[in-house]
Amino acid sequence: MFDFNCDVAQSYGIYKNDVELEIAKYASSINVSAGFHSGDPIKIRSALLFAKDNNIALGAHIGYPDIQGYGKRKIDLSKEELEAVVIYQVGAIIAYAKTYDLEIEQVRCHGALKDTLNNSEEDALVIIEAVKKVSPWLNLIVQSQQMKEFVQNAGLKAAYEKDYFEGILSNSEDKPDTIHFRTLEDIKTAYEIVKPSPINYNRVQEQI
Repeated sequence: MFDFNCDVAQSYGIYKNDVELEIAKYASSINVSAGFHSGDPIKIRSALLFAKDNNIALGAHIGYPDIQGYGKRKIDLSKEELEAVVIYQVGAIIAYAKTYDLEIEQVRCHGALKDTLNNSEEDALVIIEAVKKVSPWLNLIVQSQQMKEFVQNAGLKAAYEKDYFEGILSNSEDKPDTIHFRTLEDIKTAYEIVKPSPINYNRVQEQI
């Protein structure tokens, strides 16, 4: 059983992403951009209401404070600064979701912050501890089994993610918990192969 996830609210100002909620119709969980790499309050609101109306599990999609570079540029931050960046974004999505009686289930890092999480155990530990400070039952989405074990050993739940072509189409025994989608065509194709189910570790059953 797989979770299908995609990123939403990745618009701000005049920059629009009109296809993301079409992709989300086939997903079992969505990651709501928290405003640092993309996402504005109106788009975040639309994503939360979409999740509520369609019984989709929620996550926070967090990145470096780099809206001009779409979060793809690594920013050198102290441990205190990195912790603050994570806490602020996760906390914002949790608080916004609560206004619609929703809970978030997972945290997914974006762009350069995702690379930092998966490639630096020192920085990964800062991110893990920051998420735990906000809510210790959240799942942190990671991109390797090794990092999943590292996160779990640090006391936080984790979900191992692969991209679509690695996840469903691969015959590998290295099976993910969740599969990430970027295009409508891919998720529709995958949906014909297997129907998704959300990452079901914590409170998601109460939400859906």
